[in-house]
Amino acid sequence: MLSSFLEAGEFPVEVVNIASSKEKGPGRPPFWEMVFWWTRKPLASARAVILASLLPADFNSNTFLRTVYPSYQGGGRFGKTPHFLNPNLGNLSRELREKIGKARLLDPFAGFGSIPLEAVRLGVGEVVAAELLPTAYIFLKAVLEYPKWASSERLGERLVGDVERWGMWVVERLREDPDLRELYDEDVAVYIGTWEVKCPYCGRYTPLVGNWWLARVKGERGFKALAWMRPVLEGDRVEIRVEEVTDPGELESATLVKRGDKIAAVEINGRRLTVGDPALQGDPNINARKSEAICLACHARITGSGEKWHVKSSLREWNRKLEEYLRGEITLEQLRQAPARPRILVKVKIRGDSLHFEPATSMDDEKLWRALEKLRQIWGDPDIPTEPMTPYGGPTLGDPPLIFRNFYKLFNPRQLLTLVKLVKLVREAGRKVEEEKLGEGWDREKAHKYAEAVTTYLAIALVKQADYNSIVVAWNPATGFGSSLALLHAGHTLSFRGIAMAWNFVEYNFIIDKVGYEKFTSMVIDGLSYLVSAVSGSPSRVRVLLDDATVLSKLGGEKFDLIVTDPPYRDDVPYAELSDFYYVWLKRALSDVEGSLLKPRFHADAFFRDGVEVATQWEWFASREVSLSLGRCKYFEGLAEQLCEEKYREMLAKSFRAMADRLSEDGVLVTYFAQSSREGWIALIEAGLSRDLAPTSAFPVLTESEESVVARGKSAITASIVVSWRKVKEAKPVDVAADYEQLLDKAVKVVKEVESSLAKAHEKVAPSMFGVTVYVMSYAKVLGLLTSGGRPVKSGKQVGSGEIAEIASELLARAYARGAGANLSLGDSVFYFLVKKVFARGGEGRRLASSSDLILLSYGTQAGGARPLEGFWKRGIIKAYGREEETEVSSRKTYILVEPSRAGDEVELAEVLKLHGVNPENPKTFKSPVHVLHALMLYSMRPKDVFKKYYDKAYSENPQLTSEALELAKALSTLGGDPEAELSLRVLDYVGVRVERQNRGVSLLDYLKR
Repeated sequence: MLSSFLEAGEFPVEVVNIASSKEKGPGRPPFWEMVFWWTRKPLASARAVILASLLPADFNSNTFLRTVYPSYQGGGRFGKTPHFLNPNLGNLSRELREKIGKARLLDPFAGFGSIPLEAVRLGVGEVVAAELLPTAYIFLKAVLEYPKWASSERLGERLVGDVERWGMWVVERLREDPDLRELYDEDVAVYIGTWEVKCPYCGRYTPLVGNWWLARVKGERGFKALAWMRPVLEGDRVEIRVEEVTDPGELESATLVKRGDKIAAVEINGRRLTVGDPALQGDPNINARKSEAICLACHARITGSGEKWHVKSSLREWNRKLEEYLRGEITLEQLRQAPARPRILVKVKIRGDSLHFEPATSMDDEKLWRALEKLRQIWGDPDIPTEPMTPYGGPTLGDPPLIFRNFYKLFNPRQLLTLVKLVKLVREAGRKVEEEKLGEGWDREKAHKYAEAVTTYLAIALVKQADYNSIVVAWNPATGFGSSLALLHAGHTLSFRGIAMAWNFVEYNFIIDKVGYEKFTSMVIDGLSYLVSAVSGSPSRVRVLLDDATVLSKLGGEKFDLIVTDPPYRDDVPYAELSDFYYVWLKRALSDVEGSLLKPRFHADAFFRDGVEVATQWEWFASREVSLSLGRCKYFEGLAEQLCEEKYREMLAKSFRAMADRLSEDGVLVTYFAQSSREGWIALIEAGLSRDLAPTSAFPVLTESEESVVARGKSAITASIVVSWRKVKEAKPVDVAADYEQLLDKAVKVVKEVESSLAKAHEKVAPSMFGVTVYVMSYAKVLGLLTSGGRPVKSGKQVGSGEIAEIASELLARAYARGAGANLSLGDSVFYFLVKKVFARGGEGRRLASSSDLILLSYGTQAGGARPLEGFWKRGIIKAYGREEETEVSSRKTYILVEPSRAGDEVELAEVLKLHGVNPENPKTFKSPVHVLHALMLYSMRPKDVFKKYYDKAYSENPQLTSEALELAKALSTLGGDPEAELSLRVLDYVGVRVERQNRGVSLLDYLKR
């Protein structure tokens, strides 16, 4: 089987991870700010993966790094954020450059385009990006096709300039609009609103305030800003007052008075200022999770259950009455008496480099009602997005789609009216651009494409504005003030992997420069400038296709040398449903209008099928997405959970078959894989085997900041795992039963080879990642051993994908133990040693890992069932991180390994045993070899004769656990630098088991830390 530099042990995975980690905060690629997308792989890793797949296995590691990252300075240091500089292909020979220039690359799940963009920057001959969803297809055109076309036509700078010019044209028309000038205050940047509901007890309306804070920003000394709301009952109306600390001295000396996890008051020089309603002591008056609200007028508790909760039913009633009003069936006054209605609480003004807060008045609410009257006058306009949201909710989609039902209801009247006007202006700008180019003598096809490009970027700025300007955008008081000012204080509609209710929602003033359409257009321009510069001079040919990855029908029988892709994750983001939020606005801005109907203009293939408008993506495409969604399965096909899982595996396998059919015989398929669940790995293995593909290598791509507390101990496995695959050349299945010992010997060799190659190839960088990297790379190689001849057999019968995953884990676990000179046979000892070996100690001296990480390691321990970690948790081998009390194990937590962090500390060892839930004085309480070993470690600090008596007692009570504890001690003694290494040696010495110190292995982590 051929091998590339990616598949060789010399691939500098740790430096690639450091380069990827730079793409955080200010290091983010500018085009990512054009519009939010849920998963975008770091450009640095995509670039490295693509080039490494096209280079020979023996390529020099240092030359590789200085080719993909021209600013690389060695030792994990970079002179400039890696992605900002194009690769330096001048370091490659002419033959290699010619090979890259002739290569063809396909990404059938192209998403937001990180992978194909980097292929273009590398000069790959032809780059094809495909996507099922129209929204992603349009974004791909904006990221890949238009910048490349414009650069090739020498129109790059002109395209950037025209997007800016026509964006300002739109802004100026907005500012001139008499409706908007009437509805917005010129000096207000942001309105903070909420819902108010009619109390079922006192009959008065009460605002629902999810957070009383407006600003709580820490400075270098004390606070930089403090402001909050306070409700006051005036007659029958609950008014909102603003408390704001402005004196610098008071801000420095202010302290927060807590009640539980809530801040009840601010204390300044002996004065105590109440936050929020004094009766609530800092608590909000709405808790949707508990279906509970407090009336701010009479303080009655408004409770309920499920759909009958008064707040939820009132919101539904508002939406029903809103429809009736817009259809002319009820009056505005009748709508105003609905049991729920929108309310403005606070106005935010920009003063210099800070924000100032003022309470809203009833006149501010009147502007919402005036906007609603204007909407009624144009009701039936096709630019109002009346399309239905998904009728199925669930944990990833949340309540709003089930409450509001239609997309237009996600906006208050003023937001909706302004967005409709913005759609019309973007459409008009597109017409004017085309007319202008025709007037300059351009041919019709070129003028149309150029106008399509400019209009697409203006439409992207529009959907960015909509994303930050809906009634489900929450105000965030804890972020700092800076150049973006109010933008930093809001989330956005799609902040979560779903749409969540916001009880303090944000409304931006569209027509001022710092937070309006001008701001979002400038973000698009910055992104476009970056893209034009990135692809300028590239000889690549680019194609963007709207195609189904399970079929790839538009590619026919085409073959590709390299397929690199990031398939949707098993149960992660429901892309079709969520990106419909963009789709309904893009469709309008990029289409024409004829009467009450939308008609094709730009991207007709995305919005129309045989001349018929595609209303929403979820109706047309959700059931065809390669992902697992119980809501979809039940709605479209009536499938139960187990059948839904099977459908996901079947669709993933279809996509692998489609890719394999288009992969050249010597080609490489590379997939990003971001799951550690047993089901995820099984689905991946089954998908590969379904088309005779075998994994050849894998490594984790770092996607979390290295400064993250949790990331220091656990981020790597939960990051994306890059897996390379090749077609199986010889169908000679491995017999697991007959060849088990040989496989185990090979697994031991694999671990040593991976450790050796990493130590040799890297420049002592990111040591905290090495243990995990060794494990993941070794796991993939062991999978490759098992599947090198196709699906393996066991005693003459083919082995299922689930069993293959478990056998690989078991082999790897035993290989780690055998490599340490131990013969571990019990699950607890295997698991404990693997966690110690794979994860580096964090800042607390102990190892942190996510549940998904630990589940992956647990496969080799035969810890079965739906909750494989439960036994380790119950026996006190792991405990929840940052939680004092836990009543059950969870699949979405971070855990800490219960281990001593210092050698020779009796008190700490006693505490460790207490956390295990055992009494060291009574060996009958021991249920694990880990318990036994820690008790022996404790007694090894006593005189030898005391230890001997204790050991004999422990052995007599449970000889199997005690013998296993000694084997675990042998394994732990190889972890040079770990506190338990010395403790284990002492126990073994007292028992009479000799382990030569000079033969003890030094862990790779500690080797690299020297």
